[in-house]
Amino acid sequence: MKLKYTPVAVALACLSVAPSFADESNIQTRVLNGEEASKLSSDLLLPWQAAFLTEPQLNDGTYITSGCGAVVISDFWAITAAHCIEPFMSNTLIAGTNIVKNQSGTADDIDDKFKFTITEKIVHRGYLSSPALDDDIALLKVDRSMLDVAKPIKVATQQEQEAANTQFANSWNPSGYSKANLIASGWGYTEPNFEQPNELMVVKLGGIPMTDCNADYPLSESSHFVCADSNNPAIKKDVCRGDSGGPLVWQVQEKVSDDDFGLRVIGVTSNGPYCHLKDRGDTDSQKNGLYTELAYYYNWIEAKTGLDLASQTTPSFSTDPFAKVSDPESKTGTSSGGSGGGSLPLSGLFGLAVLGILRRRLRD
Repeated sequence: MKLKYTPVAVALACLSVAPSFADESNIQTRVLNGEEASKLSSDLLLPWQAAFLTEPQLNDGTYITSGCGAVVISDFWAITAAHCIEPFMSNTLIAGTNIVKNQSGTADDIDDKFKFTITEKIVHRGYLSSPALDDDIALLKVDRSMLDVAKPIKVATQQEQEAANTQFANSWNPSGYSKANLIASGWGYTEPNFEQPNELMVVKLGGIPMTDCNADYPLSESSHFVCADSNNPAIKKDVCRGDSGGPLVWQVQEKVSDDDFGLRVIGVTSNGPYCHLKDRGDTDSQKNGLYTELAYYYNWIEAKTGLDLASQTTPSFSTDPFAKVSDPESKTGTSSGGSGGGSLPLSGLFGLAVLGILRRRLRD
C-alpha cells in the first residue's frame, strides 16, 4: 500500500472535486489542451496506444471506463504503470482504436477485434517493496496477437535515452517557448468540465533535464523518470486523471526517414500534480510531470517477456504524429478541446487505498 507522502485531507478532498464516477481511478490522468487524434489522421495516428479498462463501478455491474493507458510493444505485450494494477482494474485491454465509450460508461461495448483479455500482469518487484512510486512499471500479456488492429512501438535504448537527455538539456527554456519534442496521449479527464472523453487525445510536451525538474516527488538515486511539461509557459499542457501508464513518445532525428519515423516510447505516465488545480493556476500545483523511464528497465522488460527488443522488426507507421500534432507558440490558434493523459498525484496515494475500500464495500 502506497501511503508515503500523503496528506489525508487533500486525498479525501479529491472525492468531492472529481466528476461523477471518477472514483474508479484516483489514478489521475488527462491531457490539457490536447487534440483529438482521429482529426489529425485518417489512419490511426498512434497505433501503439491501448486502454486498460476498469471493472464495473456500480453495484448493478455497469459503468466501465478506461482507467489507465498502456502502450503496445509487441504482438502479445503492453507496458503500463505499476500503480494501475489494482483490484478495481479489469482484465480487459483495448487496442487499435481511437474511440472508447467512456462518457456512457460502456467502454467494453466495442467490436471484439479491439478487445483483448489480459492473461498475465507483472509488476516490478521494486514497486511492490517500497511505499514510494519508484519502479512504477508493469507488463500486460494478452490472450492473442494485437497486430491485426494495432502496431507496436520500439522501446528506447539507453543510448537513445541519453540522446533524448542531451536534446532536453539543449532545448528546454523554463521561462519561454521551446520546441516540443515529446508526445503524450490517452483518454483521461479533460478540461473544462473534467469529464472523460470518448476520443483519444494527444498533446505535445517539452522534455526537461532532470536537474531542472520541478516535480512534486522526492527524487532519489532509486528514481528513474523522464520529466516533461508544457513547452510553452503561456499554454498549460499536461497529463493527469485517466491515462496513467500511457505512452510518452520521442523521435530519433537521425531515423525520421525510417518506416517508423524514428519513434520511440521513452516513458509511461507515472505521477504529477492534480490537473484541475494546475489548470486553474493553483500556485502549488505548477509542477512538472514524471514518466517512468523505460530505457532503464530495458533488460527487465526483455527478461520478463522473453522478447529480444533490439531484434524486433521495425514497424511501418502511416503517419508521423510529430508532423501532425500542433505546437502553437501562443494561445492564438491552439487546438480545440482538451485531453486525458495519465498520472497519479502524490496526494492521491492514500485516496487510492480509500477508494478501493469504498468500492469493495459497495459490492458487499
